[in-house]
Amino acid sequence: MARLENDTIVNVAQLLKEQVGAYRVYELSLDWFALDVDLMASNIRGQVRITRIATGILATGEVDGIGLVECVRCLEIYEQPFHATFDQEFRPTIDIRTGTPVDPPDPLEDIGGINEAHELDMAEPLRQEALLELPMRPVCGDDCPGPEVPEDDEETIDARLGALAELLDEDQVSRE
Repeated sequence: MARLENDTIVNVAQLLKEQVGAYRVYELSLDWFALDVDLMASNIRGQVRITRIATGILATGEVDGIGLVECVRCLEIYEQPFHATFDQEFRPTIDIRTGTPVDPPDPLEDIGGINEAHELDMAEPLRQEALLELPMRPVCGDDCPGPEVPEDDEETIDARLGALAELLDEDQVSRE
């Protein structure tokens, strides 16, 4: 079994020359992986099977990792474990035997492309599935303190809400 250490790109030139059904298995290990502009994952470990199919390559993987997410209650960053599975079809853009360009896959079909160097990149399907496995409203735990409010200063009004406090005071006066 081959290893992919801190990389999601695999050269599949040899596999494209083999018969349908041939496959390779890779052990995937990523120390850090960007899921979004402000969202990272770490310690991603798993296996990926890359199989030759009639139209190209099918990559199937199963990974475990830790997403660094922000709690919606206390706004602290915490580690959220996740388990994701993905499968993605990849089609060549260059014919492996002749070197002539092949029609690229239709972007609406959700099929990845194998580049001119006969490499496929599993980063996007991995990223999408990891994002789906993380909670939409992450909470760091049952004992999350929630927003911090100073106990001795409960009567202090946030300046941004001062106008609302004045309206509340006016409403109470008008009722009396």
